[in-house]
Amino acid sequence: METFIRSLSFHSGIPEDQAKYVSCLLLAYPFALMFLLLPNRPVLKHIIGMLIGLWFGWFTMGWQLLHSFVSSTVAYLLLLLLPIGISHKVVFVWAMGYLSVSHIYRMYNDYMGWTLDFTGPQMLLTLKLTTFAFDYFDGQRPDDKLTPYQKVMNIKKLPSLLEFYAYIYFFAGFLAGPAFNLKEYLAFIDMSLFKEAPGAKMPSPFLAAITKFAATCLVLVGVVFNMKYNLYYCRTEEFFAQPFLYRVFHVWFAGGLHRFPYYFAWMLSEGSCILCGIGFNGYKNGSAQWERAANCKVINLELAQNFRDITDSWNIRTDKWLKHYIYERVPVAPVAITFLTSSVWHGFYPGYYFSFMTASFIINLARAIRRHIRPLFLDENENPKPTKKLYDIVCTIATVFTLNYCMTPFILLGFDYSLRTWMSLYFIGHIICALVYGLALSIPPPKRRPITGDNHTAKKHH
Repeated sequence: METFIRSLSFHSGIPEDQAKYVSCLLLAYPFALMFLLLPNRPVLKHIIGMLIGLWFGWFTMGWQLLHSFVSSTVAYLLLLLLPIGISHKVVFVWAMGYLSVSHIYRMYNDYMGWTLDFTGPQMLLTLKLTTFAFDYFDGQRPDDKLTPYQKVMNIKKLPSLLEFYAYIYFFAGFLAGPAFNLKEYLAFIDMSLFKEAPGAKMPSPFLAAITKFAATCLVLVGVVFNMKYNLYYCRTEEFFAQPFLYRVFHVWFAGGLHRFPYYFAWMLSEGSCILCGIGFNGYKNGSAQWERAANCKVINLELAQNFRDITDSWNIRTDKWLKHYIYERVPVAPVAITFLTSSVWHGFYPGYYFSFMTASFIINLARAIRRHIRPLFLDENENPKPTKKLYDIVCTIATVFTLNYCMTPFILLGFDYSLRTWMSLYFIGHIICALVYGLALSIPPPKRRPITGDNHTAKKHH
């Protein structure tokens, strides 16, 4: 195995720690095939899935694997011993606090470094522990107090320790996600996830898994380009000596390429989740769907027309966590608290906060555009005019450029690199967004027409 890691690292040019992660993501495929052959015995499935996940963790992290055991065990004990009305909040503080200390330690020990350690899986574990705590809290509340999502995901009783640790360490998704809810995992193990399927048996996942793996191989091309053309060039004096238009082009081009390593890891993990069956999410028009484990939608994101499309297509499971466990549960300033939570979950590098503060402004800009400018390209029945296609194209180009510009500090991390790069671009993204925002607000929004039957039908169809 070590020989394979060194060979993969040598031929691909990636560090050995990253090669270990990629190797485990690849090994998840034959293990997923093996998992399909297991008899329908939940205890056996829990043990096998957990042992494989523990081996992945030990192989990639060594003794750092203990962080996941300590943080998850304490969370379970808190739910077991504390009153139900506060235990979920205490678990949230504990999990986020543990992750925050981990981020700070990483910054102290390896400032702006890129060595893969336990903090990546710990971020995923934080999602698991907090959703588990809130789902258990929701399970003790009356149904009329729950949202439709909470009614589906709530759990009525604490799982056994075997079920809990098997959920935490299940090999498919342990290293790169996605972070499933406990109820989804248990339904997969006891086969109730497939109750809609003929004979309540899992439909064949092979075609969907092969298709996802093939798409992952295509994404690998972007990963290779990212090794040569990346935003770390913005940390060099050579970058600042380049002409202004070159600097703008590089931020746009390299910023887009930087997403491909994430696409690669997420899609590779998604493929193994599909292959073992946990990626199944029902039927649509008679065809089995395998999108439960989807954490990104590459084409939707790269052709997004606004930031809402981006959040719907990027790090999907984390976005669901922010929506259902933060935004919907915060009574005061939910947008600000959600952005703050997302920032803290990522860490404490100044670049994260530069990017998220700018993103919050851009989201408000997108809402203003949709309210004030978009109606200019619709007729009185809110159907698209011929010029709507041009509007869509402009929005797509502007959205992708703004995304890459906005997220540059997220990648550069440091205060000095982030600010100096934006200064070298003369804050062009901020200025254009501010001008468009002022223009949008200067255009009166259309008066809402009374909703008639025909108008309502047309609007719904559009």
